[in-house]
Amino acid sequence: MSPNAPQKHGGPPNRSGGQQGKGGTPASSQELEYPLPKDAVAVFKSISISNPGLIFERFIPYMGADKENRRKQVLERAKTAPDSAALKAVYARWQALTGACKARTFTLKTDWRFIPGLGRKTALEIGFGFHRYGFPYLPASSVKGIARTWALFELAALLALGEGKLNDLDQTLSKEDEEFDKAFERFKPSPEARELAKTIRLVFGTLDQAGGAVFFDAIPTSAFPLDIDIMNPHYAPYYQDKEPPGDWHNPKPITFLAVPKDKEFAFAVAWRRGAPRADLLEQACTWLKNGLRDLGAGAKTSAGYGYFR
Repeated sequence: MSPNAPQKHGGPPNRSGGQQGKGGTPASSQELEYPLPKDAVAVFKSISISNPGLIFERFIPYMGADKENRRKQVLERAKTAPDSAALKAVYARWQALTGACKARTFTLKTDWRFIPGLGRKTALEIGFGFHRYGFPYLPASSVKGIARTWALFELAALLALGEGKLNDLDQTLSKEDEEFDKAFERFKPSPEARELAKTIRLVFGTLDQAGGAVFFDAIPTSAFPLDIDIMNPHYAPYYQDKEPPGDWHNPKPITFLAVPKDKEFAFAVAWRRGAPRADLLEQACTWLKNGLRDLGAGAKTSAGYGYFR
């Protein structure tokens, strides 16, 4: 056998995800095929994986298990605390980077559970936002989106706009300079609203110019295990547009991972070009704090998840 050939423990996997022995007969669920070179398999079997994200995304040890057992086994392993030394090193680099960029930094704690990345596509049909080193985090793009959404709500309140106009206002704020002034006048803005719109464009940017504010990934300040939570939809056929809801439908519990209450995350915002605009940088931080406190982050915010304090 070639030293780089996949190492088989039992037969090859069948189309349903199980194992087959010789002649197509089912093999034991404990007999797995590792799609790795021989030397990699030896290393894999000799060490304990300390990266929950790797287990969650790849779950190589559980390839032969049926769907429900695989989900249970993966979540039990993925909820464990990540390598604290790895997180400590990443946090030290994060602090060095934000310090070199003269960023404003602050920490907030989860008010209740927090679910980053639930909509990510995985083989478990539920996602979670793991950093490459195995701890939960909020990407910089999401951090910026939360701050900008709060700023948009503030401007909409000044303009006395309803929710139906928010998308129009959002698109108007992103227009190039030549088009913006004329388009924004449609909202009949007050001088205060014009000044706020100008600030939003300077902080977050437009279609022809990058924003001055730079948002960083939000990461936890210490390692901790995750919670396993559950949602319990009762009318699966109704949600799948197959039939009306009925009392005869059986609930189908779905388990997922969540950051527990009272976990501290570090946030940072810096200024991109030239001399730092202290006033604009402070405004960006205020928008971000208000958004995290009152809009929330991640999934299921309407159910109370994802708020910070």
